[in-house]
Amino acid sequence: MRKHSFIALLLSLLVLLTACVFTKPPTNNGKADAVYLFAINDTHGALYTEGDYPGLDRVAGLLAELEKNNGEYVKIADGDIFQGSYISNIHYGLPLLSALNEMGFDAFVLGNHEFDWGLDKIARYADGDEKNGEADFPFLAANVFYNGEKLDWTRDYTIVEKGGRKVGIIGVIGYGLESSISADKVAGYQFYDPIPIVRNLAAKLRSEEKCDLVIVACHDYSQYFYLQVAAFSEASFVDAIVCGHTHQYIEEEELREDDYVIPIIQSDDKNESVGEIVFRFGADGKLQSASMRHYDPMLYKADEAVAAVIAEYEDDIEAGERVIAYTVENLSRSRLGEEMTRAMKEKYGVDVAIINTGGVRESIGRGLIRVKDVYEVFPFDNRIILTGINGRQLNNLYHEQGPHLYFSSFAFYTIDEYATYQVAIVDYVYYQSYYTDYFTGFTPELTDDLMRDVFIEYLEINYEQ
Repeated sequence: MRKHSFIALLLSLLVLLTACVFTKPPTNNGKADAVYLFAINDTHGALYTEGDYPGLDRVAGLLAELEKNNGEYVKIADGDIFQGSYISNIHYGLPLLSALNEMGFDAFVLGNHEFDWGLDKIARYADGDEKNGEADFPFLAANVFYNGEKLDWTRDYTIVEKGGRKVGIIGVIGYGLESSISADKVAGYQFYDPIPIVRNLAAKLRSEEKCDLVIVACHDYSQYFYLQVAAFSEASFVDAIVCGHTHQYIEEEELREDDYVIPIIQSDDKNESVGEIVFRFGADGKLQSASMRHYDPMLYKADEAVAAVIAEYEDDIEAGERVIAYTVENLSRSRLGEEMTRAMKEKYGVDVAIINTGGVRESIGRGLIRVKDVYEVFPFDNRIILTGINGRQLNNLYHEQGPHLYFSSFAFYTIDEYATYQVAIVDYVYYQSYYTDYFTGFTPELTDDLMRDVFIEYLEINYEQ
């Protein structure tokens, strides 16, 4: 019996010794063979699920399922996350910030709509004061400057480690997107050309920081941009480009000079889809390939932790559900634009009222109209300006800029070029550089009235419940 035991022990030792001699050492020095990336963009305040429209509760549920199966993801929010809903607007994005903290996001790239309330409202989430809310992630804005100086509360990039691999994330906003922001909110800010900035930062992340992956998150979708980035030399290689701003479902690829295929991804707005990129490394430790796909968050259960965040705002959510009117017909964006200008004309007794077509973001279906519905139609805090305009300039404005504006009903063929007309106009249009010259010679009166509030008042009077 002892002999058999000795022989068994000897055989076990022999097998163990053989394994030690012939088994290959762990590949990649113990680093993961794959790194997973999760990206959202243009959430526009969609905090909670309503009907067929997913909120961050469903996004978090999807993320939890993915991380359960694949391990921890690199998580990027690529701009225009906060602004756009009643619950987010009245709290300047704080509920969504709390949800992103719960989900463990690694980076947040500034988008154009982060400027809508004044960028100071977002900067306070990086001021170290927990009382006003604090982000557990950095805000990235490598090409955003104020009066020629870098913002002291943002970063050019951040580095995170997943599965033993260093991942560098560069965040930029699209070149020229200042024009999509109300001029008074972006005064003094400059968005520099991101291409040379990304090139230099990518080189730094590779040579100095020794990153295994370099990812660029750009709040824009520009073929010119990603073609230029794909053409960078080896010293500045970029491994993926995450896009935003245009609300498009994008899965594109661009070949790098070493034959690696760069994934380029963007998701739809308001959580209709979210993006994933999987980076795979070879036995030599080098990046071999990347694949990408989109997921529908509505197919996943709500995450309990984010649901708890939402529950903290239950009273405010209920206030947004207040019914203010009823419509017997569907109200398209163009119809709502016309109604908005009518509301302004009637309230201020002016000759003509004007808003921009881009200020109307949603339609309203037949039935009850709630406060939150109006916020989604008119999410911007546009104030009403009263001013004058001479007949010739009014005629020019109508014929030159008509496709971009909604005008209240007015017999434009009767304009007297030498007369002065009284105008109610939203501040976004008035202050924009390509409209300002039409109103020269007149002193504007900035009211305290938000366009959205004027419309709610109009609905309560003209659309019975």
